Amino acid sequence: MKLGEFIKNYIEHNSLVRLLYRVEKSGYKVVLDSWDDVSMEHEILKGKGKFKDYINYEVLGITDVLVGGHYSEAINIVIEEIDLISLRKIKLEQIWEKLM
Repeated sequence: MKLGEFIKNYIEHNSLVRLLYRVEKSGYKVVLDSWDDVSMEHEILKGKGKFKDYINYEVLGITDVLVGGHYSEAINIVIEEIDLISLRKIKLEQIWEKLM
């Protein structure tokens, strides 16, 4: 299921969301730079916020991760990591569609 659909169906309004990638044998890593990088679910659905570009990524599941500092209560959604070559192809297709 895509992230946008997952959030719409399963995440309550005004919830904080953090996106993670699964890492073999070591757990998870954050999609962006910091464990403090979170967005409100409604920002993602509106195509705004830090995670707007990930709305069509495949959701693998949710997980609990104990984090200190800010936003420890965020919902941790694990998404599929897309390799750089595929990501570039997707971005070029999106640009091409906008031009046509």
